[in-house]
Amino acid sequence: MIQGLFTPSEVADLINAGNRLLLAGNPKLLAQLPAGDWIGGSTPYFVVYPKNRITSLDKIFVNQLPDFVTEIEIREYDETNVQNIFIHGIANGFTTLIMPFASPVAIEYSLNATNYTGFAAHPVCGWLAGQPLEIITTEKSYTVSGHAPGVLSEKGIAMNVTLAENKYAEIHIFNPFKQSDSDVIMFEESGLKIKDAMINGVKRNFTEYLQEINYNIQIPLVANYSGAMINDTIVAIVGKEVLMSAPVFKNMEYRMGIIDENIVEPSFGFDSIIFSATCVGNFMQSHICDNYLKKMNGPVVFGEIAYQQVGHTTLYLTVDDVLTNNKLT
Repeated sequence: MIQGLFTPSEVADLINAGNRLLLAGNPKLLAQLPAGDWIGGSTPYFVVYPKNRITSLDKIFVNQLPDFVTEIEIREYDETNVQNIFIHGIANGFTTLIMPFASPVAIEYSLNATNYTGFAAHPVCGWLAGQPLEIITTEKSYTVSGHAPGVLSEKGIAMNVTLAENKYAEIHIFNPFKQSDSDVIMFEESGLKIKDAMINGVKRNFTEYLQEINYNIQIPLVANYSGAMINDTIVAIVGKEVLMSAPVFKNMEYRMGIIDENIVEPSFGFDSIIFSATCVGNFMQSHICDNYLKKMNGPVVFGEIAYQQVGHTTLYLTVDDVLTNNKLT
């Protein structure tokens, strides 16, 4: 199974040889690739062992699907039909979904995925494609399908993957953060663009509050979902509005994140990790990449999809053998 950065001509050779690929890189390069069984999304950032943090506009990250993938199906989604993503999924397999950052389809999914018919009935994972940080709020991000020419700024691309009968897929999240004992932050409305927040019960302009506390944009907001720490990344402050990578939710209690001193590097071997995607917020912190992400070769993204959309994590998908009567099959 091939994982790593390759030149466009090397990627074209892999496509023409019939490989099934998940790709990430400069959208201009992705748009030039030949037709084939692949999907991709734009990003200039990558986690690639052993250097761990790489920025590249002239190479494409390749994630080759292994031989025990028996079939693939590629679909396009927009905000009117992404609600069917779990219905379309493969029972014995997984779905990888890539959506452009801040696109209508990404916003729809981030706000409502947990209410979709069949939610979590099978593994749906993926990422939000992006652009260099200096232009992420002003330039569009893109997805690309090997089954249709051109780049797409408004549509999500999904690959439904069927596995051999003796295999099963599982989604994992590596989250280096937990809630601190900072102020309690709540919001009166769910959304991606935040103007005001309730800070310890007092309504404040959120931008002014963040400036007052000298907020570090590398730190996420963290909500406690019945013991599960779910992060949300602040992407940018634009005037009096704060742009999030995933929506904040009405009446949920958030606090500033802090590194969890008990975190350990995921123990899975290289071979069982089919693909991974790391939030740009973690990519910006070298100690996280260097200490905990040595096995997580993959694109750096602007939102991770692990059934629902999450942020400031590393998402990874493993495929293992089915255990039957205490024996591997």
